[in-house]
Amino acid sequence: MAEKKRYYVTIDTQDIREMSIPDGRVEYEIRAEEKDVKELKELFRNKDKNAADAVEYIGKPFDEWGADQERESYDQYQVDIYKKIYELGTQDTKNKIGELGII
Repeated sequence: MAEKKRYYVTIDTQDIREMSIPDGRVEYEIRAEEKDVKELKELFRNKDKNAADAVEYIGKPFDEWGADQERESYDQYQVDIYKKIYELGTQDTKNKIGELGII
């Protein structure tokens, strides 16, 4: 079993660091193996790709079928990111995410 290390995750900037940087952004502390960090980075990449795909619908305001599907997919990636952070998080992290009411 690989060693778990402490990481700090900032969702809005998608930073995953081994050191906390108190810059006013919300950080979530997790204990994770390298494979967990890679999985979290992959979730961020998938969310970004999906967001880029959704941009094509901005110029098509009446094409709601495609836009709704893209929004739902983007939202699901956000939820998946929070779930993964919750799963790996410290008790404080779990409390913070629990207060958001998204999972």
